Amino acid sequence: MLFRSTPLSHIVRLARFRAEEAVPESDAELASIQDYVRRWAQEDQHKARLAMIHAGVLFWHVRRYSADAFYEPAGVFLAALAMWAYGTFATYSPALKDGESPWDEDDVDALFPTLMRLDRPADDELVQLFVKRGGGMRAVVTGVGNLCSARGPVRVLIEGRKLLMELKKWGDSRRAVGTLSALIEWCQQGEATSS
Repeated sequence: MLFRSTPLSHIVRLARFRAEEAVPESDAELASIQDYVRRWAQEDQHKARLAMIHAGVLFWHVRRYSADAFYEPAGVFLAALAMWAYGTFATYSPALKDGESPWDEDDVDALFPTLMRLDRPADDELVQLFVKRGGGMRAVVTGVGNLCSARGPVRVLIEGRKLLMELKKWGDSRRAVGTLSALIEWCQQGEATSS
């Protein structure tokens, strides 16, 4: 399964709470769900990064080879939400500090990649490096940039909504567009208040 170890039900519930499509029974329920998703992104980071590879591949596939199949809107919706959750909660620690040269010959990690393009074909070794040691790598998606940047989570929601709107409407795809739109608005309000 594409996202077997990804807490999709928790991520979807959190997104719907944030988009005000559902109301948590209590503040404790919201905090518990948010903490569960945060722990997935931070403590299960290897599984979370593997899920990002799959989510990025899904975006790439739908952009290039869409058959307007019934499963594509649901896949794009879940991939966008998984990337949003990862970008929101994952800890990103760049390998280099400001002013350091990436080519310090005394540094063993100097040849370690600093970027993973999630929605591009990738070499198996690069994928394994990202999954195992990718905490300091930028997780980049076309039209989004780095998922873990300040605007990465909202940008991936915008990109996911754009992809959904280009697909044939199946099942709950209109609801999915509405959820992403409301979540985008919630994220942008949060950005405005933190500025």
